[in-house]
Amino acid sequence: MNKDLTLVFSSYQSQHLLKKIAKKFYNKYKIIIIENSCNEEIKKFFESKFKDIRVIIPKENLGLAKSYNLGIKNAKTRYVFLNNPDLEISYQSIKNLSICAKNIKNFGVISPTYKNEKNYKNYELLSPKKNNFSKIFKRFNIIEVDSIDNNFLIDKKNLNNILFDENFFLYFETIDFTKNLSKKQKKLLVAKKIKFHHHSSSSLPQAYNNLVNKTRAFHYNWSKFYYCKKNFSYLFALRKIFPNIVKSFKRLILSLFKLDFENFKISLIEILGIFTSIFGIKSFYRPKN
Repeated sequence: MNKDLTLVFSSYQSQHLLKKIAKKFYNKYKIIIIENSCNEEIKKFFESKFKDIRVIIPKENLGLAKSYNLGIKNAKTRYVFLNNPDLEISYQSIKNLSICAKNIKNFGVISPTYKNEKNYKNYELLSPKKNNFSKIFKRFNIIEVDSIDNNFLIDKKNLNNILFDENFFLYFETIDFTKNLSKKQKKLLVAKKIKFHHHSSSSLPQAYNNLVNKTRAFHYNWSKFYYCKKNFSYLFALRKIFPNIVKSFKRLILSLFKLDFENFKISLIEILGIFTSIFGIKSFYRPKN
């Protein structure tokens, strides 16, 4: 059992994926699951079968930012790997990230990369960084970047009280978090030889597709404007969100013309997310299946 690293998962009815994860990492790492569906049966199942897994059931759906903060606060280890359940990563990859963490000082986060990196990148590199020629950097082809989106390992000792902005419910929370660390001179690192696979856009069963579509419709737009306003300016955020406004209204009119009422609802929710954020109203939309 590794005593330095805890795996934290934010979940909503993702037990079909979490069962595979539990079997893979059982007796190797401590695992904390934040189960946002308030389903006590999930807690009973995992804690009865896997002694090293702790399931926390909040009173409400916290969203990703609050869930990760809760996981970080409850982890007893120095290092924490923050995960989505639909992330497929091997035991060796987690072990290699842990090796990196123990051999690098003053980093903010260390992240693996997508197996299909040519088409999907989970990081942004805006300007070249000074090369590091140490053995650990060469071994795992580690580069320093400007922001990271998705799953990564953190060193709790290096956080300097920086946590996720809990105004985010879904989307942009990880990019915002890593940018905040970067502002405090904490390095954002990507190990290009350590890979993971993101199965799909959703970790939920197909029965929850309607819930997923509505949730995305509101929160992607709300979070995009809020993130741009927070990190750049209000005018910059307006410029960035304008194409989304045009697209949503076009979709609204087209769906009404076709009598496609499901897409009409989705378009209305998108528009609601945009203007809620523009007018400075906190994220509130929590659809129920």
